[in-house]
Amino acid sequence: MNDEVAVLTSGGLDSSILLANLATTTVIHPIYVRFGLPWEDQELDALNTFIQEISNKNVNRLIELQVSMSTVYENHWAVTEINVPVAGDPDDSVFLPGRNIILLSMAATWCSTNHVHNIAIGSLAGNPFPDASHNFFGDFERSLSQGLAHKITITAPYRSLTKPQIIRQNQGLPIHLTLTCMVPNQGVHCGECQKCEERQMSFKCAGVTDLTDYRAPLC
Repeated sequence: MNDEVAVLTSGGLDSSILLANLATTTVIHPIYVRFGLPWEDQELDALNTFIQEISNKNVNRLIELQVSMSTVYENHWAVTEINVPVAGDPDDSVFLPGRNIILLSMAATWCSTNHVHNIAIGSLAGNPFPDASHNFFGDFERSLSQGLAHKITITAPYRSLTKPQIIRQNQGLPIHLTLTCMVPNQGVHCGECQKCEERQMSFKCAGVTDLTDYRAPLC
């Protein structure tokens, strides 16, 4: 088994920090999975900009995989952009059913055909979703390994850390270039959606100056 790692990356804070940190010690393969959602082109632009900025030779070419979820999600806000969760809405309002299941399945299948055995995902402490728990990751890596006849290991190195903690620990990285907005416009955060609120409050809690560009910042 080699030590190369396939890192699931979205262009957001958590996965971009994970990508940069793992690349300091090992060769990584950044993987972006398209679901057919409206903000994905802007996420990819942010991710490519971040990768160029950190300029680490251990980061291999960005791998783009694609699966259409529009017929599954149908009238979900992530497809229609209607009633997008805003500041003050609960965490479960932004749940995308099956997201980690699809992400990990796609990444594992790529790994099985490219002689890679390790997948890293940027899930944080406090993530309430059922497909982001330690038990799920352990059970799913066993199922993927069996189904693909290829040993897969899933790691979530930040599962015990909060967003303010990873911001504080990684403020030397160009984290202002990351994108965690559900209705961005030309790469600029809206400042008012639930994810933008979480981002702004996390910087504030971390005591780190937020250099992110928001159209309508909350704080």
